Amino acid sequence: MTIKRDKAENNIVLKFCPKIGLAAALGLGLASGLSSCIATEKLDYQLMKQEDEKWVADERFTDSLIAIGKPSSPIEGIDHALVFAGEKRSYLVQSNNKDSELTDILDQVDLAYFSFKPMPAFNASYFRIRIGEQGCLSAQGCIATILWFEKPTHLLATDETTNLEAFDFTCHDGFAKGMTRCTKHLWRLPVTVAPAVQNIDALPYRFSQPITVKFYNYQPNKANIEEKKLTALMPLAKAFDIITFPLQFIIIEGLN
Repeated sequence: MTIKRDKAENNIVLKFCPKIGLAAALGLGLASGLSSCIATEKLDYQLMKQEDEKWVADERFTDSLIAIGKPSSPIEGIDHALVFAGEKRSYLVQSNNKDSELTDILDQVDLAYFSFKPMPAFNASYFRIRIGEQGCLSAQGCIATILWFEKPTHLLATDETTNLEAFDFTCHDGFAKGMTRCTKHLWRLPVTVAPAVQNIDALPYRFSQPITVKFYNYQPNKANIEEKKLTALMPLAKAFDIITFPLQFIIIEGLN
């Protein structure tokens, strides 16, 4: 019985703190293991936050997003892009591999219950485009987001969550008011900056309010580093229309 109990406790520690590792879990009890886990996760969070603060916004290029959609016709060289339509410019966002993953998800998901959320979060109330981020495939920067699906469990269609899990969403039910939530975290999505969409005054679907997007440069030493400039801001000169999606972005209000 003791062996079974210890194994169960180790599994709990590993489930909620996978970074602690099997060897460490075997040498810890449940309480001490979870305490170590909390301390480790807290340290990771603090280090991530410190690193995040080294990214400095270039306010000259701040914009307000008003809608999301896809090009009404293919754009040569920028395949399968979503368009974050801004008041000043538009931002063509592709998947990490520049394949059809993002557009495939939107083609299959129930858009009435689907949203995008800024990430890295730290409760940010705006989206960030980071220039020069390691692993980013675009010289103009990359964006991170959480794909967010939340729907009353009793309204789910057959295989709806199974289809999302096939796209590597993580789904949970049992939330307040009987909701099922599926999320997928996406980092370093390449961005191509373009002029404002041509049909900006005739978009059938818009966000309930504009959403800020900012460009960031990495400045680990603000006192000595030479300010980086965003060059070739709009390499795509071709004007284009978009077909908008009837969905919103999740933004936490009142935060910096």
